Amino acid sequence: MALLSGLTKQIGSLKQLRLIIIFFLFSFLVWISSKMSETHTANVEIQFDFSDETFEFHRTNNEIQATDFIVSGTGFRLLSARLITPTVFLSMSDAQIDGDGIYFTQQDLISAVESQFRNVYRVNQLSLKRLDAPFIQSASKRVPVRLDQDLLPADGYAWSSELQIVPDSLTVFGLPSQVDTLMYAILDSPKNKMFNTSFDQKLALTTDLQSNFKWIQTKVYVTQNISRYTQVELRLPVEVIDSDEKIDVSLIPAFVLVNLSVPIERVRQIEPSQFVLVCRLPSDTTTEYLEVNFEKIPEGIMVKDITPKQVRYFLD
Repeated sequence: MALLSGLTKQIGSLKQLRLIIIFFLFSFLVWISSKMSETHTANVEIQFDFSDETFEFHRTNNEIQATDFIVSGTGFRLLSARLITPTVFLSMSDAQIDGDGIYFTQQDLISAVESQFRNVYRVNQLSLKRLDAPFIQSASKRVPVRLDQDLLPADGYAWSSELQIVPDSLTVFGLPSQVDTLMYAILDSPKNKMFNTSFDQKLALTTDLQSNFKWIQTKVYVTQNISRYTQVELRLPVEVIDSDEKIDVSLIPAFVLVNLSVPIERVRQIEPSQFVLVCRLPSDTTTEYLEVNFEKIPEGIMVKDITPKQVRYFLD
C-alpha cells in the first residue's frame, strides 16, 4: 500500500509539471505573437525587376538588382522578408534618362516599394540615390517581309496569283548593332506541304526574330490563289523585231513548239492569236542564233517550255 501511495504522488507531481510546462509554452507563444504583431524597424533587402517595357527601350540583360532598405512593419512581415527576398516591379514608363543612361531615382524606388506593399511596409531610409536600369534606347528600322520557304503547289496545280503579304514590311526595335544588320523579317512558312487549295493564313515571324528583337506586330496575312492547271501545246510562228531598220530576215525554224500551263476552265478559250513570239535582231551580225521569247501572253498562263529556245536566222 505504501508503494502504491508513493507512485500515485509521483504521477501527480508529473502531471503538475506537465501543466506548468504547457502553461509556460502557451504564455510564451502568446507573448511572441503579441510582439510579432507589433511594428518594428529592420534592414530588409528588396530586389527590383522591370515591367511595362516599351519598344523605345532594349533590355541588355535579365539580372535582378537588389538594394537594402530600412523599413517598418510587423514582426511577422519583417521575418517573412528576411526569409524570402521580396521583389518590386518598376514601371519603365517612370524611367528617367540622362547622359549616363536610363535610371530610377531614390523617390521612384521608395514609391514603388510602398505602393506595391501598401499597408505592409513603410520605408524609413534608403541610402541608394539612383538605380541604373539594364536598358538602352532602342534603334528602329523598317524591313521588308519575306517567306522562309516558297509555297509549293501539288501536281496538277499552280499559283494563279502573286503572293500577297499584308503588311509587306514591319518595324523592328532592338540593340542598334543588331538592328543595323537585319535585312528582312522572315516568316515561318509551312514545311514539306503541297497545296491544292488557295493559301490564306496568318504567318508568324521565325522564333529567332521574335526572341532577339521587338516588333510592332509579329504576324502578317499571306494569301495566294491556286487553280487546277493542265498542259497545252501550241505550234506558234516567230516574228523578228528590228529596231534599226527594216531588214528581211528568214528564220529556221519559223515555228516553235510551246508547252503551257493553263487553268482547266480556260483551256477551250485558248487561241494561237492570243500569243506573240518574237526574237530581236542584234547589232552584232556575227551572232548566228536568236533567243525566242514571248512578247504577248494572256495573264495567268505560264510557260513550261519553248522548243527550240533559239532559232537560226539569215538576212535576205
